[in-house]
Amino acid sequence: MSIALATETHDDFTELARAYVESQAFVSLLAHELRTRLKVTERALAASGETGRRTALENTQAVQELVESLLELARGRESERTDAGAAMQWVRHDLAKDPALTGANIVVHGLPVIGLPQVLARTVLRNLVLNALEAGASRVDVFARPDGTICVRDNGPGVPPASAARIFGAYSTKFGGSGLGLALCREIVRQRGGDVWLEAPSTFCFSVS
Repeated sequence: MSIALATETHDDFTELARAYVESQAFVSLLAHELRTRLKVTERALAASGETGRRTALENTQAVQELVESLLELARGRESERTDAGAAMQWVRHDLAKDPALTGANIVVHGLPVIGLPQVLARTVLRNLVLNALEAGASRVDVFARPDGTICVRDNGPGVPPASAARIFGAYSTKFGGSGLGLALCREIVRQRGGDVWLEAPSTFCFSVS
């Protein structure tokens, strides 16, 4: 009896330690991402012309979206559910406004209702699709499996094996930031008792309870 209790206590401590380390790493990523975005905005505002103003606006919107997602995470409204299909329609419309993504083919198949608030569902889906497009994909398929798992599959080059182990952590992007998008996806989904993972070479899947 005492041996079993000691084992359970050790397991609980190990889990708490792991959660603490992960939360510290996530906070560090957030701080780095926000700092990077603000620096880019500052440089853009200092520059003259339409390009500078557009860059400043894009980064300001990115910071606003990040803050909204974090606020929704903090509220912890676990009972809210969202139609993932409707969320993906919003994502398609939002990404269509980006001139750099003109011509991208985003195909949405039947998607279920999932256990995430609308803001967080949009954030996860948008980040996974945007990750595929920024990696060079011209077509992205978003579909659901019979068990409710949602997958984002693209025709891009895929994730190099050397990067697979760190894809959800600090990861360089064209913005020079931390690559927070995938890390944020993982944090959101794990907060709801789910997980997000890479199925090599170019399919990301996630599930929530």
